[in-house]
Order: sequence, then C-alpha cells, then structure tokens
Amino acid sequence: MTLVLNSISKIYQDGMSEFKALDNVSLEVKPGEFLAIVGPSGSGKSTMLSIAGGLLTPTTGDVLLDGENMASLSKKQLTAKRLESIGFVFQAANLIPYLKVKDQLQVINVISGNKADSYGAELLEHFGLENRMANYPNELSGGERQRVAIARALINDPKLILADEPTASLDSKRGRQVVELLANEMKARGKAGIMVTHDENVLDLCDRVVTIRDGKLEE
Repeated sequence: MTLVLNSISKIYQDGMSEFKALDNVSLEVKPGEFLAIVGPSGSGKSTMLSIAGGLLTPTTGDVLLDGENMASLSKKQLTAKRLESIGFVFQAANLIPYLKVKDQLQVINVISGNKADSYGAELLEHFGLENRMANYPNELSGGERQRVAIARALINDPKLILADEPTASLDSKRGRQVVELLANEMKARGKAGIMVTHDENVLDLCDRVVTIRDGKLEE
C-alpha cells in the first residue's frame, strides 16, 4: 500500500488565536519502505502520524491510501479502513489487563470478523512469545508487552504500519530489538511503515529519515 500526504495542513483554533501544527506537508511512503520521522517535541510529528492513520482530519490537503482519498470515506468506512489496512503501535503497549497474550490478538480477530487464530500463534512465535501465550500483561517485561502490541497491530495483516515512539518505554537494547522486528516485517511482507521517534540509535534500521520542525518537513 502506498501512502501519500498531499499538501497537508492542520490548524487548531483556540478562541481567537490559531496554531498551525502542520504547514503544507507532502510525503509519499511506498510498499516495503520504512520511514522515520524525527524532530523536537511539539513540531507536529504525532499530528502527522494521526492524520496519516485517519485518526485526525487535516484542515487542508489530501491523504491517499493506494489512491483512495480518506476524506471521501464516511466515519463507518474510515473505521473499517483503519481496522483492515492500518496497524498502530504506540508508546505504551495498551494491552487489556484481564486478557492473556493469545487473547489480546484474538479479540481483534473477533472485532474484524476473522475467527481464525492460527496467524496470531504464528506471529507470537515469530516474536519469541510462544511460551508467553497464557500469561497476562502484568507477568511480562516491558519489551515483551511491546512485542505483543506489535503482533496485535499486525494480526489483520495491514498494509500500513504507524508507530509512535515505540521504544520510549524500553532500554536501548530492547528498543532496538522492537524496531528490528518492525523493519523486518516491512521488508518480508511489503508493508509501508512510518515511525515517529526520538531514538537516534534505531535510525539506521530505517530506509529514510525526515525531520519536521515547526510543522514543516525537511528531508
């Protein structure tokens, strides 16, 4: 799946004043490409990622997924599109505390109408979690929880992966392992991926790095 951001701006209104979080941003990410976005806090990184994933609507500009304009979709269609085509990985794993590891993935299968769970077991094994399937989140390390979160993001085989500071709660070794898993997944399955990060130690794992400052993109 190719993602295209075409002249995206995002303006927040606060009473009589305006704040431009993104200023005429254009970007293309192709299948199999893993892109890193870096920049200071408050520069627009997370806003850009949220717009790319259909969680926020741009003030102006278009978001195209394989040529389909996200703005043309109804709320119901947009929700279905996110579930079907986009995998999200956040700073916190956000696992459901009362579900075992295997069920964290299965619940997504149920929501999407895909009852088969064999791929979930395959993913967990691929991420070295085959012996943790019956464990609850509080019985896992931080790195294990984040690996479960990545497996959950991949369970529907989405074509676009969006990761917002996935290493923020991890030490450098575990953080690199997590990003290596993401990068390998992009290449092996031809997915497009964007990662927002402050972690310079993982940038070599990405195909391209862009910087955002004051809402404007710099290669």
